[in-house]
Amino acid sequence: MEKVETTNFVFEVPKRIYSAPTCINLEITEACNFKCGHCYNPWREESFGVNSLTNKKMDWLINEFVENKVFHVIFSGGEPMAKFDLLEYGVRKAISNGLSVSVNSTLSLATPERIIRLREAGLDHILASWYDIDPDQTEKITATKGAYEKVVNGIKCAVENGIRVSVNTIVTNNNLDSIYNSGKIVHELGATQFIAHRVVPPAYDRTDEKQHRINQDMSVQGLDELLRLKEDTGIQVSTLISYPLCLLGDLEKYQDFVGRGCPTQSGHRFNINSTGDTHGCVMEDKDYGDVFKVGLKEAFKNTIKWRDKSYYYEGCKGCDYLEICQTGCRMDAFAATGKMNGKDPLFKGKKFIFKPYKHVQDPETLSLIRNGAHLEIPKRIRWRQEDGFNLLNIRWANTIEVSDEVAVILKRHQKAESTFTIDDFGKGRELELANLLYKEAIVSDDIPLKIKRRGVSVDPEKLTKFDNVVFPD
Repeated sequence: MEKVETTNFVFEVPKRIYSAPTCINLEITEACNFKCGHCYNPWREESFGVNSLTNKKMDWLINEFVENKVFHVIFSGGEPMAKFDLLEYGVRKAISNGLSVSVNSTLSLATPERIIRLREAGLDHILASWYDIDPDQTEKITATKGAYEKVVNGIKCAVENGIRVSVNTIVTNNNLDSIYNSGKIVHELGATQFIAHRVVPPAYDRTDEKQHRINQDMSVQGLDELLRLKEDTGIQVSTLISYPLCLLGDLEKYQDFVGRGCPTQSGHRFNINSTGDTHGCVMEDKDYGDVFKVGLKEAFKNTIKWRDKSYYYEGCKGCDYLEICQTGCRMDAFAATGKMNGKDPLFKGKKFIFKPYKHVQDPETLSLIRNGAHLEIPKRIRWRQEDGFNLLNIRWANTIEVSDEVAVILKRHQKAESTFTIDDFGKGRELELANLLYKEAIVSDDIPLKIKRRGVSVDPEKLTKFDNVVFPD
């Protein structure tokens, strides 16, 4: 362990600093047909959406991503479909070079022809935006007439033409009471996941933050509505913005949201906008270097304070869930305090966690592994060697850390396209294998996964007091 000095105190941090991001959010254009008041992009009022990438710059970026072994690219904007030919070109180029991709879009410019072209290019997922169940309110938020119908029709269009759609909404005090009904609508439209998270005031303009911000009680109410939606419809629910776990209190009840830490602080996520400017978080206005001048590796290196715990809030010191929670949303903390290591407005303190998170494992799974079940490492698994450990990409942006020893074993069997058993992995390591199976890093035809998948994004190794497996009744 090495010690990192922050403004007020010292955190001990593991020496696992990534050489490059695993996932890039690439804003291909500033252009957008909506003018949402809560938009995080600092260029919105400055350039009026005139900047976009070119095919030549897209080629350079994709080559840079491949060279640095980035796994996943999110194409966003602006509205990426406002520059559809460029979007299609980028999707096709990235996939042909071994990258996985997704698209963030309002879907307000979607047509059957466009969706089919993207699907044929290899795209299989779009994260769509949702604003409100009230068409008039949607028009007000987006400053665009007919916006509600455009969004609804866009989601329908994507689903009907073979693209998996998740839907995200930003929760303010104006639409808090509509979360459940919004989720029911998008479920009926065919979306597979509904995501709702608190508004974070944009870095360039926080004058109206009080009008939109939701407080602690409102935030919990929003999560309760998501859980009610999941119970009633079966749709997956999540948040994109991390919530302090101390806000939740009952980590068993809110297990669906426990694993949503900050992807920038974990080292996975990096943002590049259409001019080449780089940011740690998409909501950040600080530039870490023009990627076309300094390269991806150098620009990413400049974000080290995001990743070495310098921005952790001191009030979280000693919490068992520090490496999962990562002290909440740093940009919301900055908006509230003016300090990157400030207190997340939703922070309550570790004493408010009255029911701990428990990793649940199926005893039958452990028994089957122990008794020689055949295991397999899927072809879709991708790898990246780091200093002293490996990154294992499960699919899309889902990446975990594994030891070099584990990587050697799994890579060998993946290359040989052969199954293996615990004898090959090491006797007494059934729990480690079960966790890899749980995360779909390995698969097995011999093991029926009957257990409810809860908190699946949580890496048990990051639970500092993970002593015992909890078995379901």
